[in-house]
Amino acid sequence: MVDAVRLALSWMTVLPVGGRGVPGPTEAGRAMTALPVVGLVCGVVATATAHGAYVLGAGSVIAGVVGIAAVLALTRAMHVDALADTADGLGSYAGPERALEIMRSGSVGPMGAAVLVLVLLAEVAALGALVASGAWLAPIAAFVLSRCLPVIQLRRGVPAATTTGFGAMVAGSQSRAAVVAVALICAAAGAGLAGSGSATTWWAPAVGAAIGLSLYAAAAGFARHAVRRFGGVNGDVLGAGIEAGTAAALVVAVILA
Repeated sequence: MVDAVRLALSWMTVLPVGGRGVPGPTEAGRAMTALPVVGLVCGVVATATAHGAYVLGAGSVIAGVVGIAAVLALTRAMHVDALADTADGLGSYAGPERALEIMRSGSVGPMGAAVLVLVLLAEVAALGALVASGAWLAPIAAFVLSRCLPVIQLRRGVPAATTTGFGAMVAGSQSRAAVVAVALICAAAGAGLAGSGSATTWWAPAVGAAIGLSLYAAAAGFARHAVRRFGGVNGDVLGAGIEAGTAAALVVAVILA
């Protein structure tokens, strides 16, 4: 698992931890199973930098901006790019080949721009509100939860949208055991969303765990929709799920606070 975590971090962040050579299907699949660890790293970076800005007097909004910007720098903004591309592909209502062509074009259309702005605004506002309330566990849990979602989208039986690229390397790589194990992590992270302000409310962690599992199921549904629209999943679909899941989890944490 150490090698899997190292590979996952090298793929999903700018951290110089990757090994040499091109990984095979088995190594790639294990790296995807290790994505929650990437979420933990991203969550700690976002939360620590946001709290630091808040302590220095930046205010909740600027603190949220600083925290989210830190994660965008850490991840090369790959997931926000994927979110915009996926929104444009889905919004085109074109057939699979044309939709994938739109997603590969490199430009951002009105649908992608609108979705991107709304999701980033939600992330900034929610993270800022959590930091202002003194929360540490909840925002970290939100990033962990969002990195659980690709695992169920890569379960066996879900095809890749193309025969080449990142999606083709990892599609169908997750066994039933991996899907179930990460579901448990997802539930635990969901319970952690109640870690701010609501710790004295006995039912909040249970609600958070249920919401975490609901987001996991929603990610599976999104993968099925991607199969219908694009013929399968690809890197953009996975990244879009991560970014949208981050926003959703952060907002849930604010509501549970």
